Amino acid sequence: MNLEQINQSLKLTIQELVTKLSDEMTSKNLIAIQVVEKDEELSCLRQENKELSELLDVKTKPVEGEK
Repeated sequence: MNLEQINQSLKLTIQELVTKLSDEMTSKNLIAIQVVEKDEELSCLRQENKELSELLDVKTKPVEGEK
């Protein structure tokens, strides 16, 4: 192999690595967005659970003086 062929091979390898890195970064960013969305959804569900639990406690709490 001569120097030109080696350089061409290295350029192709670098381009493949850049493409792979770009794909991996895109995947990582998409997953990060999904994690943020799920975290927000989880936070809303926790708040809803808290509110419903409080409402249930109020509705099922015995009235004072009653047995």
